Amino acid sequence: MALETRINVGGSKTPRLGAFLSPQKGCWQNAEPVDAKFDAQLKDVIVQGNVSVYLDERLVPHIYADHEADAYFAQGYVHAKFRLWQMEFQTHAAAGRLSEIMGVPLAGGTNFVEIDKMFRRLGMGYAAENSLKAMEADPNIKMAMDAYTAGVNAYINSLKPEDYPIEYKLLDYKPEAWSNLKSAYFLKYMSFDLAGGEDDFELTNARNTFTKMQFEKLYPYGYDSLQPIVPGEAFMKAAGINIPTIPANADIAYYTYKAPATPTNAIGDSLPKPEKNNGSNNWAVHGSKTQSGRPILCSDPHLSLNLPSIWFEIQISTPQYNAYGASFPGSPNVIIGFNDSCAFGFTNGMRDVRDYYEVQFKDASRTQYWYNGAWANTEFRVESIQIKDSIAVVDSVAYTVWGPVMYEPAFPDMLGTGKAWAVHWQAHA
Repeated sequence: MALETRINVGGSKTPRLGAFLSPQKGCWQNAEPVDAKFDAQLKDVIVQGNVSVYLDERLVPHIYADHEADAYFAQGYVHAKFRLWQMEFQTHAAAGRLSEIMGVPLAGGTNFVEIDKMFRRLGMGYAAENSLKAMEADPNIKMAMDAYTAGVNAYINSLKPEDYPIEYKLLDYKPEAWSNLKSAYFLKYMSFDLAGGEDDFELTNARNTFTKMQFEKLYPYGYDSLQPIVPGEAFMKAAGINIPTIPANADIAYYTYKAPATPTNAIGDSLPKPEKNNGSNNWAVHGSKTQSGRPILCSDPHLSLNLPSIWFEIQISTPQYNAYGASFPGSPNVIIGFNDSCAFGFTNGMRDVRDYYEVQFKDASRTQYWYNGAWANTEFRVESIQIKDSIAVVDSVAYTVWGPVMYEPAFPDMLGTGKAWAVHWQAHA
């Protein structure tokens, strides 16, 4: 008796059940014994010298290499070994390619084609290509990226279908080769997560609705109820730093307003309240105040809780340097951590670095737009969105001096203005 591995449930989003349940190549091959051993001698890999990876009791990789490039090769390999699906899915999202994996949505399901259009119209591809060009202009960065990419692909090339992570089997998809461009896409994915927020349309609408005084009180630049704990105002003044006082605004009312005790008046509950316990932060403690006598740096960026985590703990040690800390699956090096000389970290202010410019096209062809008193020629980027088990969708995105035209009647903004808006985003550079 033979098991037919091509069986599929017609028209459904379930995997091909025959292949998925195959004892030889299906989900059963993804089960790991509790005493799994990860010892292996890699073959057919090109490195310059000795390189070894030690996994401690928490499976944290410690990479030791004679050459820096070999260390990044090993980092790419172990990132792919433990996080390949995460790396693939995040970069597909950033590139506007989720439809290639997810296909046409079921009734009421997520429309991945519209998500892909949004990311492409935001200019993620344009931004990733610009960043890659800048990064590869630096020989050291290019060396690290090339080696990392080679390591990821070495792991991918070692896989047989039965070895694919279970997510690939669920979605009947196979791993795609990694590239330096994918690492650049991951960079833009993080830019979108950390610096992609804005309320420009909503705030413009509010500004046109309220008076200037009302608007400034309702939508303050700073929160008058939230003050930094350390250093205090007295310390800052003693240091000669002038901190302007935030004018009284609606923020303080969020915490003092008491709605009348009637079942129909719930305005007190409906007011948006800033979360006092939320917010990225970092701080340092001088060695004179610690038990060890050494300074402590705490870096606490508040990022989304993901499964798997957005972070990947790792150590990289070469004759040139030794660093331990958190890395991003999808890019080389240690992002937050310490080396033999210092600790390093960062946090994020979630600044609004996106602006929109209303575009006046000459006609429906969109080949020219009004700029500085004359008609300027439009450039077009033709985006072909491939859709699993369906035909591709083509979206021609107009590009202006400000950036891509993100919104227009064919892809309307959230307020339904019916106008064309070009987006200028700092991450485009």
